[in-house]
Amino acid sequence: MTDTGLHNLDAALQTFNVWLRELDDKLYFENRKQSFKALKVTLHALRDQLTINQSAHLSAQLPMIARGIYFEGWVPARVPVKERHLDQFLAHIRDNFDQAPGGSRVDPRRIAIAVFELLNQHITPGEIEDVLGELPEEVRRIWPSPTANGSAQRGRP
Repeated sequence: MTDTGLHNLDAALQTFNVWLRELDDKLYFENRKQSFKALKVTLHALRDQLTINQSAHLSAQLPMIARGIYFEGWVPARVPVKERHLDQFLAHIRDNFDQAPGGSRVDPRRIAIAVFELLNQHITPGEIEDVLGELPEEVRRIWPSPTANGSAQRGRP
């Protein structure tokens, strides 16, 4: 664990590392940079589908460091995006994710589903329901059922 001497920052780093480890396991990544990128590009794709208010509510349940990543480059005047189809959602992930080792591209659907599962584990069921209510039907269809993989019974992360 990193020891910055600042308890809140050390705790935030530890929590964020737990999220990245869980994402490593879901995606079978051995490179933490890939998990970081997968989380970042999927959160950005998700954020751009939501209203400003819903983005604020979801971000309140993200770990502090993930919250900063979530809002990086955000332009509230441009949300929710007008193009609200699964192909465009997945294209955002694909186009913003670096090449996988060996030159092959990663599957953006697989990345999105893994991040959605991670959110199901750590975000309260009510908030997941609110997020799903704002997503286009095509994107909702690939989001695993929150009850299927134990949505955040613990409450906030």
